[in-house]
Amino acid sequence: MAQRRLQTVLRDLSLSLRESRDLASDAHHWSTPGGAVSRPHISVQRRDSLIELAFLKAFLAWEVFLEESFVLYLVGQGSPRGRAPLRFAFPPSLRAAKEWVIPEERSFAKWTDPRRVSDRAERFFRNGLPFSPVLRGSQNALDEARTIRNAVAHVSSSARENFEKLVRTKLGTLPPRMTIGGFLGTTMPHGGGPTTFLENYVSHIEFMAQKIIP
Repeated sequence: MAQRRLQTVLRDLSLSLRESRDLASDAHHWSTPGGAVSRPHISVQRRDSLIELAFLKAFLAWEVFLEESFVLYLVGQGSPRGRAPLRFAFPPSLRAAKEWVIPEERSFAKWTDPRRVSDRAERFFRNGLPFSPVLRGSQNALDEARTIRNAVAHVSSSARENFEKLVRTKLGTLPPRMTIGGFLGTTMPHGGGPTTFLENYVSHIEFMAQKIIP
């Protein structure tokens, strides 16, 4: 039963990532003319908005996955293909586990910052396993994804500035009127294949999740 709960967490994330990919793919398809006289079903602006929603859906699903897998491991559950991590704390229930991971200075635990999650894992599990090695190994990709997530979720000058800095770093320039969705739908210049930035970040999430729940 315990292993099934972790399997369900992984399955739910996989379904959300598939839906995100499908939404982005549909957005591209709907915005592309179907023939010489056929007009696209949606505008480029609408396409980019849908791609942004697809990315946000994937990132929010990742946050839920981190919290749910963390508290399940914290109450002693083991992964389907491995043993339970060695714990430093022993909460009596899932509810207690969720309360114990909340920092004293906050009313809830944040799961967006990989450094904070890694530090939290090292407080509760020996060597932070299985979280810290996985998160630290994908630190750059997660930081970039969080920058994009903040730019989608927050209408602020600082979030926009951080996004534009990321675009310059990845593309070498900031194209005029670059939208977040437009960037996510762009093929990576050095991706080793026709991989968009959206697919790159979703694939990273998928890879990490399968390492956390093997």
